[in-house]
Order: sequence, then structure tokens, then C-alpha cells
Amino acid sequence: MTTPVSAALEADLRTWVRRQGIVVWLDLDGHYTDFVDQLSARRQAGELPYEVRAFRGSHLALMVALEGLAGGTEKVPMVLHLPGFTEETVRNTPLLELYSAGVRYRKALDTLVTDAAAGRVRPDQIAAFKKQPGLTLAGADAWLSAQLDTVEGGIAAQLRAMKPTAVLDDLLTAGFFAQRVALHADAEALWERLAAWTGLPAAWREATLPTREPKAEDIAFAAASWALCVEYVDDLKREPVSPHLSGVRALPKPVIATCRAVAGHLRERHPRFYQRSADETEALLADEVEIAKAEDLGKVDTFRFEEDKVLKAALVALEAGHWETAAEWADLRVDAKPGAASFWLREDPTRLSAWQLVRDAARLGQAIVRAGERLGAVSSLDVKALSLDVKALSVDAAVDAYVQRGAAVDQAHRHLEQRRVRLLYPELPEFETLRARLDGLRRTWRGWADGWAREFNALCRTHGFLPAAALQQRTLFEDVVRRESQESGTTAYFVVDAFRFEMGQELFRELANTPATNVHLEARLAELPTVTEVGMNVLAPVAHNGRLSPAMKSETGRVLGFQAGEFRVHNPETRQRAMHARVGGATCPWLTLDEVVNRDSTSLKRAVAQARLVVVHSRDIDNAGEKGSGPANFMIVMQKLRAAWHLLRDAGVRRFVFTADHGFLLLDDSAGSAQSHGRAIDPHRRHVLSPVAVDHNGEVRVALSELGYEGVAGHVMFPESTAVFDTGKRSMSFVHGGNSLQERVIPVLTVVHRAAAGGNTLQYGVTAKAREGVVGMHCLEILVEVVAQRALDFGSPKDLELALRVVDGDGVQVELVQARGKAKVVDGAVMAAVGERFELFFRLTGSSDARVLVELHHPGGVAEVAPCVPEARFAVSAIRAVRVAPAPAAVGESTPVEEPAVAVAPANTDWLDALPDSGARQVFAHLAAHGTVTESEAIGMLGGGRGLRRFTNQFDELAKKAPFGVRIDVVAGVKRYVREGSA
Repeated sequence: MTTPVSAALEADLRTWVRRQGIVVWLDLDGHYTDFVDQLSARRQAGELPYEVRAFRGSHLALMVALEGLAGGTEKVPMVLHLPGFTEETVRNTPLLELYSAGVRYRKALDTLVTDAAAGRVRPDQIAAFKKQPGLTLAGADAWLSAQLDTVEGGIAAQLRAMKPTAVLDDLLTAGFFAQRVALHADAEALWERLAAWTGLPAAWREATLPTREPKAEDIAFAAASWALCVEYVDDLKREPVSPHLSGVRALPKPVIATCRAVAGHLRERHPRFYQRSADETEALLADEVEIAKAEDLGKVDTFRFEEDKVLKAALVALEAGHWETAAEWADLRVDAKPGAASFWLREDPTRLSAWQLVRDAARLGQAIVRAGERLGAVSSLDVKALSLDVKALSVDAAVDAYVQRGAAVDQAHRHLEQRRVRLLYPELPEFETLRARLDGLRRTWRGWADGWAREFNALCRTHGFLPAAALQQRTLFEDVVRRESQESGTTAYFVVDAFRFEMGQELFRELANTPATNVHLEARLAELPTVTEVGMNVLAPVAHNGRLSPAMKSETGRVLGFQAGEFRVHNPETRQRAMHARVGGATCPWLTLDEVVNRDSTSLKRAVAQARLVVVHSRDIDNAGEKGSGPANFMIVMQKLRAAWHLLRDAGVRRFVFTADHGFLLLDDSAGSAQSHGRAIDPHRRHVLSPVAVDHNGEVRVALSELGYEGVAGHVMFPESTAVFDTGKRSMSFVHGGNSLQERVIPVLTVVHRAAAGGNTLQYGVTAKAREGVVGMHCLEILVEVVAQRALDFGSPKDLELALRVVDGDGVQVELVQARGKAKVVDGAVMAAVGERFELFFRLTGSSDARVLVELHHPGGVAEVAPCVPEARFAVSAIRAVRVAPAPAAVGESTPVEEPAVAVAPANTDWLDALPDSGARQVFAHLAAHGTVTESEAIGMLGGGRGLRRFTNQFDELAKKAPFGVRIDVVAGVKRYVREGSA
């Protein structure tokens, strides 16, 4: 007779000994004495890899038997059996030292029987046996052996040798067992084995099977649905209410583990079957669905209703300001560990989008709490109270507070607004509620920003608007740029319009871990007013003895530039001239950011070879913001900055300085009314220049002379909050010009490389194919792989950054939404694992209906990656276009004007070259020109009926390559091809 329970016990002991060395077995009731004596005999026969010693009434005899085993520096693998002892009584024996050195082992006979039999016989059979009186190890061996002997041979034996996941695979793929379920005996053996593995009760089997003879998939559903129920209950933080689930808690732990493994296997290997099974099972658990609360549910969303409940609860948490709760739920789903991501989010990109918005909203709330409601210890918004409180503060302290606490809030706010533009579409679950919560976060941020702005303005009113020299923008060039440029080699000076401090922090974090590199970030205050014509010109060396000489336009009060010696600095050419004169060198190249990232390496090296200073200029952030598309483009500029840094470093530049002319505010242009100041034509959005010293409620004022401006009189006024002045123009969400910390605090990021950049030894290629999109999103299946290796590789990246751009459509906006697989959308790009396929979901929007080609490329400059243009074209969703009207009043003060979407013809017909033969090209060229082609016309173009049949078979693939849609109509019996959209 076999001894299956004893065999399971010995296997468990062997595992303990292998892991722990010395195992001290406290056997209070002496259940296992005979078993241990058998182990001792087997050890003497050389059958066991560990020593066996036992107490049999004499401590002295045992101590003698332990000689040579208990001493020494290394533990001898051993089982020490102590029947009749407990943790307390063993301390009063000579064995205490050995007991302390080993690991205690106990195994209740009841538990042993369950563990040995689980998955081999049904749980109800195990429970019935354990209820019998006089339970012994020998009796358990006899019982389980008899149970197993009854199923020897035939299909039952084959099933016992398999894993439950393999059997379910077989049932779902018309395998061997699936073809035998029609045989009654074989079907019964299968049911018996499924019940043993999963604890599947007869009542659940009856509730899930159809009235007809069950098929293989019916049996798979019954077993799978029960496994899902077990996983759900095991994850549940309360007792289940459904009578179907009442016995789940009593199932043996190995059976529960098997059910969880089955559920996980089905999610990975049979997602469509899992989804169908989960939804049908959910319908059987209506009482659970009705009573379920998010707080009761565990970490695994087995059923769809769990995901629904938690999402709704997270939105309630956002409304209540319970940021930590909402963030915890969101992090479990958005930042899930590999293999632990929610099935429902993986299968539905819109759900993941909703959770990403929830997470970003919660993070903004958390950041506001950490920063505090006020810049200092201020509890009143009364101006007089503010004036008293800020006496204890300084401008330096205010800037430090913003750097340490406030900037994180604005970064979280920008990230949320960027995500909102990209992801908030009506297709999202709980769209209206989610939008309302995000609107609420806008108001929460605005209230926080107003509080800090009022306090900072009160501080400036008390201590002055012009900070100490070390914080002034006007001294930056002399203190930092000229110092770096006097070292050997070339220094790159990035002057980025509207690159506010928190963006500099983000770039700092990305560059900080670069090997052999010193990276330093400090803050300075932009000059007032915080507009481009002031800040960008002051980034050149225009200060004299700490003072500035501005040129003003008398009728508008607009700053035209600053005097620098014998000439005025007022545009890129004069800034370049002033900088070159100050640092020297053979050349001083002035490059736009786009010129840097689009030049080839040879051209870039040649451009910087003789220069002490190369200036990289960008107005991308400011231009995008003024056009109303800031949040959609901010992350693209960040990509370009990283790419330009990489490319210039590869070109030999060792030192970099990144800074800005000013920052900006991101406001909700629908929130609140504009603040009036005289006539609507007097103010700019965030400041007023006036020759008269007049104070207004809700404003702060400073004389130009107090700002260190020479040769000009007058005053500049600002709203004391984040409000904008009423200019009589359409409100904008992107504004600057005022005296808030968001507008004034600018980054000064210096990067010094102690060694030249190392080259990447690998070349990468990208392949991509169009796949069926979902809910208004296009889809590409993408693979990044190594295509060439020039030398031994010791550190090439495992993940590469990819971006998507339109090849042949002007003004088309690309919005990366989600990635599915081993890739992740991060800040407008996708981080893709090399060698792993993934799916990328994206949207295309523009001013007209069109079909365009897209290109996958590597924006970072880190590696050599060949771009990829998929063959298929993708439809552009037409939206209302925005043009920016010229505004003579001030740089950056243009007014957006809405225009209806218009049809725009493609610039060329290069797309026809992608079609495989001249006949197909002729058909599509005719469609582009005239809009329709009848079947008889197509026959003539395609060379006859055979050519038409070939064209018809390939039509769907050919149509994807056209920049317009094509449909097939039949009118009065005449078949024709009709162009859809613009040609």
C-alpha cells in the first residue's frame, strides 16, 4: 500500500531542512513517532539526505546521539523530533541551545491531511474524512491511498497527471479531452478531477450548465466561473453574502491557490473567454454586486463590477478631498507591477485613461496639502494682516518656499492639464462626473495659487520687487554664462521662452543621474513685467552696474529693448551680438531648438567647433500657449530639449546652461471674470504700464525706478492674485506678465560633463502595422529591435523612447493616449521595451478631414534608431481651427480667433507611389481628382476584368494608403467607388 500522506509530510520536511538546516519538530501529541522512526531507518539505509534524531525518553541518550552533529560552525542538516514537548517545556531541557539554533516545526495532522489531499480528491471528501474520530497518520495514508487507487487507469489517470490550466486549455481549443466529453464515463472523470482541483460544488455546476448536454466550453465555463468566485471571495475583506459563495472560505488553501492560478491563467491566455465568463458569472452574483463597496474589495478586480465600484468611489474621494484614498486606488491600477495590472484596464484603454486622470488629480490635491495653503504662516486674506505677517519673511525665503514646496504643485497642475487635453474624451467611463472632478481641482488649484500670489505681492510691497543681485535675472549672464564660457571648449546657452521653474526641475531630475556629470539647479526672479520683450533681452549682457536702460514705446508703454553700450538689444540678432562681444570666440552661433534637433551630426559639430558660446533659442512653449494648445505641446518641447542636449553633447559640447525669460500661469479661462482697470485698451493681460502713480483695489504697484530702470518714469501695476485684467479680448488659459511666483521664478540649470559622451554600439529598427482602433482611437502594433551591432555592448538601454509625428499633413496634432503591452506613454512619448511587441493607441486632430501618414521616431537622441512610416494612412478628426491675429500692442499678446474647419488639399501626390501598380494608381488618382469611379471605368484603368478582381480583393489594403476615405456604392445597379472627405 502506498502512503501518500506520509510522502507529502516527508517532502515538506525535506524542504524545511534544505532551507533552514536544523529543524526541531515539537510533536505534543506524539502523532508522528512511528513516522519518525521510519525516517530514522531510511536515513540509516542511505535513503535520506539529512540526519534524523529523536527523543525517546532519555535526554542523555539523545545528547550522545547528537555528538558530532550539534557542534561546529556549520549546521548539519537534521530533523530533531521531540514528542510531548512545547515551546515552554523544551526550555527546561539540555536541548535548549540546539532548539534555539534551529527552526521550530509543527504540523497538525488535520492540516497535513488537507494539504496532502487537496487537489487530489474533492474538498467535501476531505472534510468528511476529517470528521471521523481517531484520526491517525496511518489511517490517513490508508484513506487517501484508497481514494487514489479507485481512479487508476484510463482517462482519470491521465487527468491526475495534468495541471488544471492545461486541461482548461484543452477544453477551449478542441483538444483530446474536449472531444471525449460526450462519453458519460469520461465526462464524469473530468468533473471529478475539476472538483478535486477547484472545489467545484455540484450546486454551482447545476447553476451554470445549460439544460442540454454540456459541451467542452460549457464545462470549461463552469470550472472557470467557480475559480473566479473563489478568487473574488479570497480577495474580499468581508464575508460574502451570496449563498453560492458560502462555502468558499472553508476550502483548503491549496485549492484556493489553484483557483487563483486558474483565474490568472485565463486572463493571460484566454482573455476573450475570461471576459465572457466573468460577465456571465457576475450576473449570477446580483446580491454581491448590489451590496459591494469599494472599501470591501481587494487588490484584484476579478469582475467588471469591482472596477466600476472602485472608480466611482475614487471620484467620490476626489470630491471629498480624500486625496490619499483616491491616489491609493489609482496607483494600484496605473502603476501596477508586471502581471498585476487590472484585466479590465488592459482590455479597455478608456478605463486606464480615466484612472490616469484620477491619479493626476489626486496627486495635485496631495501636492497642495504638502505645500500648504499659504506661502508663509498667514491665516487671513486681509491685506493689512498680510502686511504684518510678511515682515517676518524675505524675498529670498519666499523663493526658497516656492522651490521647496510650491513648484511641485504647479508641476502636478501642469501634468493634470496635459493629461486632460490628451485623455478627457466623452468615451471615458463616468465622463461627466470625471470632468466635474477635474473642474473642481482647477478651482482648488486656483484658490491655492491666489493665496500664494496675494502673499507674495504683499511681501514685495513691503520688501521691494527687485531682489538681491544673486536672485536677479539681469546678473545671470555675467554670473553664470560668462563664467562657464571662459572655460575651455564650448558652452551651450539655452534661452527658452516660458520655461518656468518646475519645468527646469523636471529636466534636472532627468539629467541628474548622467555619469561623470555635475548638474546644478538654482532659481532666479524674472524682471518685471514678465513678458518676452523684457526677459528675453535681459538674458543678454545688458545690465550696467546692476541697472537697466529700457527703451519704451511712448504711446503704449511697451518695452522695446534695452541699451547695451552703443546699440539697443531688442531682437535675436542684437542679443547674439551682445553675447558674442562679451564672451569672445571666433563665432557665436544662434540656433533655434528645431535647427539643433533636425541637423545631422556633422553639420552640428561644424557649427559649434570654433565657438565659445552657442545659443539655442526656443519660443515653442510661449507660441503654443498663446495659440491655446500649450498643454498639448509642453511635453514635446521637453523632448526636444533633451534631444538637443544629447546631440550637442555628442557634438563635443561639455557645458550647458538652461534658463528662461519668464514663466506662466495656466488658468481655467472659464473660471471667474476679468479684473477691470480703467479702459479695456489700457492693460495687458497681467500688467499695466502707467505714467501715473495710482493705487487700485486688488492691485499692487511699483515704480519703474524701484526696479532699477534708468531713464524712464512711470509705474507698473499687477493684479495681486492670479486674475487677469479685462482687455476686451477673448480670455486665455496661458498668461504671463504679472508678479506671481509661477511667472517670476525661472530655472538656471547648469550641466557640466567631466567626460565626453560614449557612443552607443547598437542600431535599432522599428516596425509597425495598423490594427483595428477602439472608441475613436487609431492603433499601431509596434516592435523595436536591434538591427546591427558595431562592437561589444555593455550598457545599451533596455527601453527606448519613441514619438509619433505626421509626415504629410500640416497642422495635424498627434495625441498619444495609451500603450498596451510592454510599453508606457510618458509625457507625450512612449517608452518601449526593446524586442517586445506592443500596441499604441493615438488620436489625430486638425483643421480638416484628411488621411495622413505617420512616422515613429526616436526623439531623445540617446540611440541610433531608424524611423518607421507604416503603410496605412490614418483619419484626422476635424476640429475648429484657431489662428492668432497680429497684435501690435505687445509680444505674445495676440488674440485667438476661431475659424470653421476647412478642407485642405494634399500638398502633393507622393502617396500614389505607395500603390503597387499603375492601374491602382490611376483609379485612386481619378478618385482624388473627380470623386467617383464607376466599375466600368475601373475595368478600363485596370486592364480588364481580371485586373478588377485583383483590385477588389486588395481594395481594403489599398484604400488605407489614400489620404481620403473610399466607400463602394451601388446606384441603379451600377457599382461605383466614391471618395469620402477632401482630396
